Amino acid sequence: MLLELRNVTKDYPLRPRRTSLFKKTPRFKAVNQVDLTIKKGEIVGLVGESGSGKSTLAKLIMNIEPVTSGKILLNGQPVHGKRMSDLTLYKQMQLVLQDSSSSLHPNMRVKELLEEPLRNYLRQEKTMREATIRKLLKLVGLSPPFLSRYPHQLSGGQKQRVCIAKALAVQPDIILFDESIASLDHPSQMEILHMLKHIQKQQQLSYLFITHDLKSVQQLCDRVAVMYQGELVETFSRWDPDQLRHPYSRLLFQTLN
Repeated sequence: MLLELRNVTKDYPLRPRRTSLFKKTPRFKAVNQVDLTIKKGEIVGLVGESGSGKSTLAKLIMNIEPVTSGKILLNGQPVHGKRMSDLTLYKQMQLVLQDSSSSLHPNMRVKELLEEPLRNYLRQEKTMREATIRKLLKLVGLSPPFLSRYPHQLSGGQKQRVCIAKALAVQPDIILFDESIASLDHPSQMEILHMLKHIQKQQQLSYLFITHDLKSVQQLCDRVAVMYQGELVETFSRWDPDQLRHPYSRLLFQTLN
């Protein structure tokens, strides 16, 4: 199994109006006992309303925040703890966010942005880096003239393509997409979904595609996981109302149709 979540929980302390030495601080469970697996070459969609815990789960998987309890395994190795270094983790797993501008340094050209992970993570020499950058540009549908542009000279869709190219640069096993196409117009969304599907088939990558857009999940994903109030309430492979067990999943199906 490529990625495995076992009973993963994340809670945060709630600030009480009055503090007491004899009472425990109440805690809010943003993620509660989540079990999820993703196989090599599989695309899993993670859906749910805002505040359901989707983005928190992504942060836990990427080791941006520690888990309160449970385990997250990547290629059989625990993500949290000393056994896996940040370098090893980020070479195997990458994250693409909704706000592409926050992921791209405004004073770096596209060439420099793509060169950075190749130099820092893969330790590639200059000649090899240049060849890799050309391949990455072609893969995400951008032409060589884009290499000299700054982020502010790119459209939203073009920025997101650069972010995807950066994620692909280290040759990861899995990429997490956290609402990555939500801010784009519909034609750009469709173009990027088609591109992601093509790249996934070509490189046998795995995706965790986090979104509230059910139509994009239906178009892209092999399997769907539904989060509701911090819990993973259901997983399924087809949008079939007879297959759905949880009332919230059935409600989602109704909104899709």
